Amino acid sequence: MWYKDSISKLDKNKIYNRRQLYAILSAAKTDLSFNSFNWTLNDIVSKGMITKKARDMYLLADDSIDKSIYIPIYNEKSNELILNVEKQFPYLDFVCFESVMLNEFLNHLISRNTIFIMVEKDASDFVFRYLQEETDKNILLRPNSKEWDAYWNQDSIIVLNLVSESPKDRKKPHEITIEKLLVDIIAEKSFGFLISKSEVEGIFRTAAERYKIDTIRLMRYAKRRNKAAEIMNLLEECSIA
Repeated sequence: MWYKDSISKLDKNKIYNRRQLYAILSAAKTDLSFNSFNWTLNDIVSKGMITKKARDMYLLADDSIDKSIYIPIYNEKSNELILNVEKQFPYLDFVCFESVMLNEFLNHLISRNTIFIMVEKDASDFVFRYLQEETDKNILLRPNSKEWDAYWNQDSIIVLNLVSESPKDRKKPHEITIEKLLVDIIAEKSFGFLISKSEVEGIFRTAAERYKIDTIRLMRYAKRRNKAAEIMNLLEECSIA
């Protein structure tokens, strides 16, 4: 990334506006147009290198240069599920998640995997019936705790509603982002069947140490799920906010 060196030299205690950032980046790339700069700045923010605090207010994210972008790793079954659902419902907005993805953040590991597919509310029944017909896996639709205890087994596929405006990866829209994952472990009841509440703070701490987190995008989604206060408390406790 041609702009990495320029970004790393920003003062972490200073707030910058767009004009100031354009001047800094155009010094490194003299043919940078303001239109191209706007695209570049959006890319820098999405990568978590710079944090947007308010309108036309940006600052360097702490330790952002050394942190990685969260990339979820899916097994063959999940990849096949994504491809099949995408083929059957080409215009459907959905996100897939595996419970074992949480293991890198947990002290007590999840040994039996569960695949979740979160789809637009109006389509969840159609996807549920499609999966019942097309797979031999155990399929559950928005299970409550009693249904989970009675019918869940290893490698079950759980169909849930996808909350609108969920944070997504524009290049891989069916893969879960770190911001969505952190909010959903609190807001999504079915995720609560997987882990103890005592593990949640540790998940946030580990995620903050390893990955770039867009706190603005995270909090916007937390508000959508009515968990803003709880999420903000966790961010402050983990020194993320």
